[in-house]
Amino acid sequence: MPAICCAVGCNNSRTRNPGLIFYSLPTEKSRRDKWLAAIRRDHWAPTSHSLLCSEHFVSGKISLQLRSS
Repeated sequence: MPAICCAVGCNNSRTRNPGLIFYSLPTEKSRRDKWLAAIRRDHWAPTSHSLLCSEHFVSGKISLQLRSS
């Protein structure tokens, strides 16, 4: 399966952008819900193959700490 970013309007893929990191969506429910809210895709359910590229993170990397909001 091709590694393409699931963010709306993003066309980044591992093939075209080998320098980017692609992250799987978290399995832990509260973190996953925050990611899904940030992705903001209507009528979409992620699969185990859904990925988000590092361009959508402030530091280019995921944070291992949850922020309260």
